Amino acid sequence: MYFLKKLKWLMLACILTSMSAQVSAHVLKNTTAQVILRDGQVEVKVLTNAEHLISTLQSEQAWLMGDIDKLMPTNLSAEQQEEFVKNALKQKTSLRVNQQVIVFERVAFTTSSNEAHDLEIVFQAKHTFTTVDELAISFPKSLGAVHASFVKPQYKLLGAGDTAKIKF
Repeated sequence: MYFLKKLKWLMLACILTSMSAQVSAHVLKNTTAQVILRDGQVEVKVLTNAEHLISTLQSEQAWLMGDIDKLMPTNLSAEQQEEFVKNALKQKTSLRVNQQVIVFERVAFTTSSNEAHDLEIVFQAKHTFTTVDELAISFPKSLGAVHASFVKPQYKLLGAGDTAKIKF
């Protein structure tokens, strides 16, 4: 009887372990980006793994293959590392709106509590177009594959009890 109880607990532990391994296998480890187009501005939110990004920027092989322009020194302080990463990403992230190159004015970092993506990088740029017909963006190879989504919010003011009708 005691043996059967232990066997049941052991089987339950094995099942739970295998289920948790399957769940963690579905965590998206690729870099993700959300490009938000608003009136007069573009915001790009990139979620990535900081350790992977830094190791790529310090990789001699990535430098030899032309994936990065400059090797990140290994003895940088945290502030110097952040500045190096900002500059490297800003130089290699290309944004065009209506076939015109747009320069990012601001790049900011925040840490994320997401398990797979612990670094959020936000790029901001302004444009002067009244209508945007085309947007093109490319990311540096150091970010790896990027799953991107593109958003153009539509804003409406709804009075109490009103219904919003949106066409896509």
